[in-house]
Amino acid sequence: MYTSFYGLQEKPFNLNPDPAYLFWSTGHENAYTHLEYAITENRGFGVITGEVGSGKTTLINYLIHKIPQDLHVALINNPDVTPTQFLKMLCQEYELVINTDDDKTALLEHLYKFLLQIYANQQRTILIIDEAQNLPAETIEEIRMLSNLETEKEHLIQIILVGQPELKEKLQRRSLRQFTQRVSVHAHLGTLTIDDVRHYIRHRLKVAGADNPELFTEEAIQALHTYSEGIPRLINILCDTALVYGFADELKSIDRPVIDNVMGDRKSGGILLGEQQANTGDTQEITSVRKVGETTDEDSLTELDKRLRSLEHQVQLLEKITNNLEQQLNYLGSHRSEQDRLMREMLQLLKKNLNGRFKMAAQVYQLQEEYQLREKHLLSRQQPSSTPPPSFFSRLRKKK
Repeated sequence: MYTSFYGLQEKPFNLNPDPAYLFWSTGHENAYTHLEYAITENRGFGVITGEVGSGKTTLINYLIHKIPQDLHVALINNPDVTPTQFLKMLCQEYELVINTDDDKTALLEHLYKFLLQIYANQQRTILIIDEAQNLPAETIEEIRMLSNLETEKEHLIQIILVGQPELKEKLQRRSLRQFTQRVSVHAHLGTLTIDDVRHYIRHRLKVAGADNPELFTEEAIQALHTYSEGIPRLINILCDTALVYGFADELKSIDRPVIDNVMGDRKSGGILLGEQQANTGDTQEITSVRKVGETTDEDSLTELDKRLRSLEHQVQLLEKITNNLEQQLNYLGSHRSEQDRLMREMLQLLKKNLNGRFKMAAQVYQLQEEYQLREKHLLSRQQPSSTPPPSFFSRLRKKK
C-alpha cells in the first residue's frame, strides 16, 4: 500500500521472523554468542529467554541458516504436548519412519538408533524448542531423559530451549532441579534502548530499500520507544500503522503527532501495548473473578458497546484507505503513460479493502441487533421511573 509512496521495495515492519531483518543489538549479539558457543562446544542444554516480541524466533531462524550442513537440526514450535506426542514430533522432524501405533518405548528406540548412526557418521544432532515456556513438566522431564543418550565423552543430541521469562520461573521449580542442573549456557534478551530503537528503525528501512532511512523524526522515535517499551514486535506494529497513516495523509516523514495518533486509536479501540496492557489486565482479572451467574446485563451491554465502537473505528479506517485508493486510481486514469500493472495492483488492493469493509459492516450490524435485544431484555426487567432516553441506534435510525 505505502511502499511505492515511501520508496520501499517491501514492507519494512512485517511481524514475520525474517532473519534478513535481524538487528544486532547488544542483547542479540550476547544471546547469539551464547548459542554459537553452546553449539560449537556441544555443551548439552542451552536456554535463551526474552520478553514477548523481543526477537527470539528471528534469532533462531538466523542461527538455523548459519548452522553447518553436517548438523541435523529439529525445530519444534508447539511444545505443549504429552511426552509421547513430543517424541513423535521429534521423530517426524528428523524424518524417521515410525508407525502410528508406536508407543514411547518404540519411539525412543527409533531415536536412539538414529542418533547412533549420526554419531557414527561423525555428525551431530541439535534439537531447538521454541515457545518452551509452554512445555508441560512431564515433557520437560522426558527431554531431560533424552540427554541421557550419550557416549562416554559426548552428548548424542544437543538441546536448546527458547522461551519467554516464564520459562526461567518454570525451571526454578524444585521438581525440575535435575533438568536445571544440566543447563550449561543461558542468556536473556532484554528490551531495546532509545539508541537501539533509533538504529533498529533505520536498519529495517535500509533493508527494505528505503530512499530515506531518516523517515521517522527524532521525536517520533522517542515516542515509539516510550510506547513500545523497547520491544521490537511492538515497534513494528506501531511503525507499520504509522506508515499507513502517513500514506493516507501524504506525509513525507513520520513525526510524533502521527505516532500519538496511532496510539490514541489503539487505546480508543481497546487495544493497548506493553505495560499499559499488563496494568489493565490486573483490573480485568479482578473483575472476572465473579462467580458463575453473577455477570450482570449491564456488564454485557458495556462489553458489547466496546466491541461495537472498535468495529466502527475499523470501518472508518477502511473507508479512509479506500477513498485514498480511489483517488490514486483517478490519478492513474488521467495519466495513461503509467504502466497497466500499477492499475491492476491498485484495483486488487481496492477490492480487498472493500471486501474487508463489507465484512466489517456486517459484523457491526450483527452486533447492533444483539445490542438492541440485550437492551430490550434489560429494560423489560426494570421498572422505569421516567421515559428512558433514546438509544444510540434509535438516534442513528432517525438521522437515516
